[in-house]
Amino acid sequence: MSKKEELPPTYECATASTTNNRKPSDSATTIECGAVIMDDVQKEPQKFMEPVYKFVGIKKQPSTKELGTLILLGTMLLLFMISVTGFFVMWFTQYYDNSYVSKLILANNSAAAKYWVDPPVDTYLKVHIFNYTNIDRYLSGEDAKIKVEDLGPYTYQEHSTKTNVKFNANNTVTYNDHHSYIFLPDKSVGDRFQNVIVPNIPLLSASVSVDKMSFFQKFTASHAINALNLDAFLEVPIDDFIWGYSDKLINVLRNFMPELRPKFGMLMNRNGTSPDTLQIHTGVDDVQKLGVISQFNGMDQLNFWRDDECNRIDGSDGSQFPPYLMEERKPLHVFTQALCRKLPLHFEEEVTILKEIDVWRYRTPMNVFANPDDNPENACYCDASSVKCLPSGIFNGTQCYQAPIYPSFPHFFSGDPVLFEEFEGIEPNAEKHRTFADIHPRLAFPVDGASRIQINIAVHKGQILERKLKQMPDGLMLPVLWIEITSGELSEELRTLLYHSTFSANVIQIILKYGTLLTCVTSFALIVLGFYYLGQMRQEKLQADSKDKSELEELNKD
Repeated sequence: MSKKEELPPTYECATASTTNNRKPSDSATTIECGAVIMDDVQKEPQKFMEPVYKFVGIKKQPSTKELGTLILLGTMLLLFMISVTGFFVMWFTQYYDNSYVSKLILANNSAAAKYWVDPPVDTYLKVHIFNYTNIDRYLSGEDAKIKVEDLGPYTYQEHSTKTNVKFNANNTVTYNDHHSYIFLPDKSVGDRFQNVIVPNIPLLSASVSVDKMSFFQKFTASHAINALNLDAFLEVPIDDFIWGYSDKLINVLRNFMPELRPKFGMLMNRNGTSPDTLQIHTGVDDVQKLGVISQFNGMDQLNFWRDDECNRIDGSDGSQFPPYLMEERKPLHVFTQALCRKLPLHFEEEVTILKEIDVWRYRTPMNVFANPDDNPENACYCDASSVKCLPSGIFNGTQCYQAPIYPSFPHFFSGDPVLFEEFEGIEPNAEKHRTFADIHPRLAFPVDGASRIQINIAVHKGQILERKLKQMPDGLMLPVLWIEITSGELSEELRTLLYHSTFSANVIQIILKYGTLLTCVTSFALIVLGFYYLGQMRQEKLQADSKDKSELEELNKD
């Protein structure tokens, strides 16, 4: 070549050897390594930001204002994404409420489990006895109707604990209830040692059992019982009738059935440890199953009733309800050991208790004990051996008690009038005799309420009682007593929990819900304004560049 071509400079990292041996005539230009590295580092952020610049329409190195606006936009975008997530969680999920309910999970050795085993709040057991004031005159034909007198309440402080507690690997816990009682004279009406005239429950029960025996057994048993010369009604102190008294018939029967307890009392089995074993979900694996019964006496389904639906036991034990059912005020179910069945509770209204705590009031529906003609869901509770079902207002508990026991609401409330047309003194009253529960809507456990049930025994004359009860219709339901279990005095600790779960939690929830909503709107608006501002600056810069270019072209023409 006649003319030497100019070659682009070659950059090398200078080392000690290259620096010492370099000649001034070398065509390669050698620079320091540090300079190359620094130059690359300066170019990296630019390469990283190039997609951002391209997205917002910046083709050249941004100005300081544009860069500041971009940083603000990035911050607002991050805030917007966080606030949208928070908005979705607070408005469309139960995460916030579940965070409170999770404190109630019955994990082994947790504070919640300790309170559940030995609750700090006692309940009140109120007992009403029906005193048959004219039964002799009625049986002799002198009076046309039976006169009963509702005596009570005889009030006891009930302390309930859990015994034989075992936490299982499948996130359930097994236990037995234990109850102890202290009589409270200041909350009672009348003398608990007063004598009353009541149905002879052991004799009325034996009448049914004897008639189911073979001919020879029936002949032997009926003669043995008749030899005792027992009356169908007896006079006994109220306290003995509730908690236990010695009975001649039971003493005889124990010779054949030694497993029988030496005394009989209407609530005797309630005092002490219950023979029934319950297993409930702890909520550890799923808080929505908290408190739901999984087994009763080792069975995951009963075998008392006609179909699987009535034999289901997956209700609550009454101390805690599944939180998800509270979301839409859905019906709740309580498995009642005394009835061997579930009872529904339906939302009725919002009420305020303790002057400041808002709760949801649930009640048992009026048709819970209705005849299947009025409530088809009760068809499976009818006695399979019976031609027709019972009148509305009474429940067949014979399978559960192995005795002619028929529970109802107190004073046959909501029942067919045929149930009490033979009586004077039966006065159904919704306010006094209906069951209700006031449930905290967030924590899903009862804060107040009253569980009310009446025990009745059916008259079965048979071979033993035919002559003794000649005047009385066969199958007549005799009211025996009714009980009411109400909430006791709440501890200061529980009041504080309820207060914070109602007020503090609500305030925080409102702040988070509307705070995330406001943050979403504000950050979105700032993002829009930021892009608008960038566009305006870019437009002004383009106009300025265009003006400069025009002026330069004019000068070149001159």
